[in-house]
Amino acid sequence: MHKKLELYEKVTPLAQLGIWQRNLITGEIYWNEYIRDIYEVGPEDYLTLNDASESYLDKEAACEMIEYAISTGQPQVGEFKMLTVKGTFKWVRMRVNTTFEDDQCTEIYGTLEDITSQVSMIRALEEREEKFHQAFDHAPIGMAIVSTEGHWIKVNNSLCSLLGYDEDEFLKHTFQEFTHPDDLDIDLSYMHRLLNKEIPSYNMEKRYFHKDGHQIWIYLSVTLVRDTDGLPLYFISQIKDITERKRSTEILLQERQRLDNIIKSTQVGTWEWNVQTDETIHNKRSAAIFGYHPNEIVANMMNTWHNFIHPDDREINFAELEKCFKKQEKFYACECRMMHKNGSWLWVEIRGKVIKWDDNNNPILMLGTYADIHQRKTMEQERKKAMEVISGQNGRLLNFAHIVSHNLRSHTGNIQMLLDMINHETEEDEKQKMMQMLVINTSNLQQTLSHLNEVVDVHSKGEYSKKILNLHKEVYRMLEVLSQSLRQVNAIKIVEVDPDINIQYDPAYLESILLNLVTNCVKYRDTDRQLHIHIKAYKEGNIVVLEITDNGIGIDLKLHGHKLFGMYKTFHDNNDARGIGLFLVKNQVDAMGGKIEASSVLGQGTTFRIEFS
Repeated sequence: MHKKLELYEKVTPLAQLGIWQRNLITGEIYWNEYIRDIYEVGPEDYLTLNDASESYLDKEAACEMIEYAISTGQPQVGEFKMLTVKGTFKWVRMRVNTTFEDDQCTEIYGTLEDITSQVSMIRALEEREEKFHQAFDHAPIGMAIVSTEGHWIKVNNSLCSLLGYDEDEFLKHTFQEFTHPDDLDIDLSYMHRLLNKEIPSYNMEKRYFHKDGHQIWIYLSVTLVRDTDGLPLYFISQIKDITERKRSTEILLQERQRLDNIIKSTQVGTWEWNVQTDETIHNKRSAAIFGYHPNEIVANMMNTWHNFIHPDDREINFAELEKCFKKQEKFYACECRMMHKNGSWLWVEIRGKVIKWDDNNNPILMLGTYADIHQRKTMEQERKKAMEVISGQNGRLLNFAHIVSHNLRSHTGNIQMLLDMINHETEEDEKQKMMQMLVINTSNLQQTLSHLNEVVDVHSKGEYSKKILNLHKEVYRMLEVLSQSLRQVNAIKIVEVDPDINIQYDPAYLESILLNLVTNCVKYRDTDRQLHIHIKAYKEGNIVVLEITDNGIGIDLKLHGHKLFGMYKTFHDNNDARGIGLFLVKNQVDAMGGKIEASSVLGQGTTFRIEFS
């Protein structure tokens, strides 16, 4: 017994076999590690024979096999499905043998082999085979298995219906008997080439005879199945009825003749293109559109005509062609400029359609037209230019409306605040100071109105009003306009602007930019600390940079950075927020050829950086 076990222990790692043994006299049980792996129990777990038998889904069959081996002494083999202690379903092959002493079975032993992968493979093959037969039998087109001699081995219902036979009657014939004599030789030639491994498969159009004698046009696709040694077994044929398509082709040829007659009475140029050889046929009108006599265009190749296309239009032309060739579009259509004989560029509409494809869905034959649309395109371009002018004027009008709204609101708000303070002030000296401030603010308002009036004048001409402005002076003028608002929140202002820095800018735009950015400093201040506003300007080469920094509540740029300058975008719960200010600033800076950026830390403040070109 021990020698047997030693031998098993040497062999089982090679075969991945679980071995087991039970002494029927002493009740001793032995399982090797592979048995434990199969049952998915640990090395410390105690596995009883009852535990093992309970794992089998068909416990009765497994026990009967073991009992039969014990009673007869004959080795037994069985395959069973089991459920491991970890809940895994497995298929195993169990082998059982016995040892007899004095006609009494003293021990049983055997092997256990995990065959789950083998069973799964067999079932997958069976399932694949079943799917093939289902697809074969119920395919909407004719399908057949044909011997290498031409006998029908198996045919589906679609093929029987196509030729008018029932299956038993069909199988008594060969494909040669159904094939039209004029098509048989080429079919047999393909078949022999396939058998000789010259081609992997073949396709062809051919005619079959129906049972009642009429002809049926079919599209035939044939592949050859070989055994593992490469020897031919049988053909698999797919047969599609194309009778209606062939009739449609005949009708199309007749219609083409009618179309040719119609085209002769029109001013449209026509072309016929063999895509695979690049050869073309053009009518006289095609050449005349471009100022040529047909004999002047020597090379009847489509490449010659494509070279007439303007270089800027070739890419879109070829893209539209490619869509048609890939069957993404039924028709090819492109408007492009083509070279006239006199050297001018002529707008032409090219249209076409592929009417013939090869077996691999590559285009073979394409028909199309040229139409002179130069007059129409010229009118479209003139209308487009007019619309661009109108759109530009509308954009400037919208911009102007926002400037008026923001700039005048700052002035009028300041004036209203001063008037309220004057009405409530009792001391005459303070009233006089406020009156002086009111005069200054009124003067600033007059200047702003003057700037806006200039904007109206120049915008009516489709231009921007630019003047040489002293940045230091403009910053302080803006601070005067907002003086009451800044004083009301006790803001600390730090200005570091060189008095010698001048920029060429639209005055109304600059005022609007400064007012918006500083007003935002006030709107979005942190009420828990005193507002600090730092305005700094300096030069970087030929560029003037203006930075306006506050210590307000800041903006979460990770969340809002992509829409910071969008129209109607707000980022705080401020009741005065309209989402127009930063949009307007960005629009104005861009219009003046500059650049604006923002950096911000939530809870610490924000810096806007403007570059004046």
